[in-house]
Amino acid sequence: MNAADPGGAEHETERPGDDPGEYVRRVRSLPVDQVIGDVLFSLLQAAQVKVGRRDARLLIDVTAVAHEHARGYLPGGLTKQIDEILGQLRMAQVSAEGKAGQPGQPEENDLDRQPAAPPASPDAPRA
Repeated sequence: MNAADPGGAEHETERPGDDPGEYVRRVRSLPVDQVIGDVLFSLLQAAQVKVGRRDARLLIDVTAVAHEHARGYLPGGLTKQIDEILGQLRMAQVSAEGKAGQPGQPEENDLDRQPAAPPASPDAPRA
């Protein structure tokens, strides 16, 4: 799994402090699907690094909620790639949580409690 490549888009990441005016012009001109893809892939990368920790679950859930909300504005290939990575991360997280079994020493800067599942989307079919 490689969350490092946001849909094949290669671009320079400019720091806002370098030239704020240029940064604003560049971001304003980017297509929204690229901005959203970059954000989602950043979240996925962080979740991948943190698999097994509580905050990984939060990152996975936040990505899933944001992705679901933006799905209609993203190209099909990008949504498919994000769905696949989310599935892999969910499986890895469940596996890592299962192996942890016994609460050990919490890692530095991990959440102090297990994150709650995100609320169901108002558009989701009701059971």
